Amino acid sequence: MKKMKTRHIPKVLSVVLLYAAATLLATCSSDESENTKIKFTRRATPVWEGVFTAGDPSIIRDGDTLRMYYSSFVLDPEEKLAIAGIKSVDGIHWTPAHEVTGTESIALDVTAGTWDDHLETVSVIKKDGQLWMYYCGYPDEADVAGKIVAESQIGLAKSDNTVTFTRASADPVLPLGAANSKDANALFSPTVIREGNTYYMLYVGYCIENCSPAFLGILGANSTDGETWTKLPDPIISGVDFDLSWASVIKEPEIVKGPDNVFYLFISGDTGIGVARSTNILGPYEVYPEPILEKKYDWESNSVIAPTVIIEDNKVRMWYMGVKVFDGGADFAIGYAESPFPLNW
Repeated sequence: MKKMKTRHIPKVLSVVLLYAAATLLATCSSDESENTKIKFTRRATPVWEGVFTAGDPSIIRDGDTLRMYYSSFVLDPEEKLAIAGIKSVDGIHWTPAHEVTGTESIALDVTAGTWDDHLETVSVIKKDGQLWMYYCGYPDEADVAGKIVAESQIGLAKSDNTVTFTRASADPVLPLGAANSKDANALFSPTVIREGNTYYMLYVGYCIENCSPAFLGILGANSTDGETWTKLPDPIISGVDFDLSWASVIKEPEIVKGPDNVFYLFISGDTGIGVARSTNILGPYEVYPEPILEKKYDWESNSVIAPTVIIEDNKVRMWYMGVKVFDGGADFAIGYAESPFPLNW
């Protein structure tokens, strides 16, 4: 219980008792409010920073090993955004997937001069004895192309060795939508899950340039084989659906099925990371009213975004991207936080 402040009061028993009772009730109410919140405990320093930067993590358990794939800024010899991989036993201490310390283990490289000349934001699943990676690719950065957002589409690459991936096709598996559709400008941040015999992909659709009405939110697609996808007509969730002070925009989803058979959708908002839940992959979703993680330390002083999650050993284990902006650029690193499961919802 919180320590009460002392002050001078009249020495009248009834007043003393009334003051004490009121203070006690207020204190207990405050403690009860704190005890009913979802709380994540985080590490004060990043668990992975890459050679230059590391962002947009996607994690998957592979037996006793955790494998993470992330967006990496590479100079080789020219600047490029590619996908790198690391591995760990405990999720805290990581090594490059190719076991060469001090270098990036490139899991998927760019295809220069094509629609996926820049790569980022992946989702990795196990399928048919392989790892399948759904990734975002775009030809130019938004500022170079004179656009508000880079024209990202979603591709597929596969791996037999968990270290390097090969594109399944030269074309995206989920392309830009038609003019004025909800993903006409870009598709970003896929998260893929299998339920029964169906694969579901949730992703962020952008229609904010030459679009009426504008849209930025989470869309869906399904597939029977993981390669041929059908876009779903209705949005899954968007910030305008809720009156949330911390999330006027909802993006960068991560969907996980809990041991309780509930689907948990971890999301990035304007000022932190949040969570929603539903008994159906496609919703409707109930959004927890407060962010479950907000910026705290210097290395994440601008924002905390892009969660990737595993629920195991009665814990929600979350890796996320911390952003620090400075004159002339920004640093990205990957942090770690955890909370008991079931969540205190």
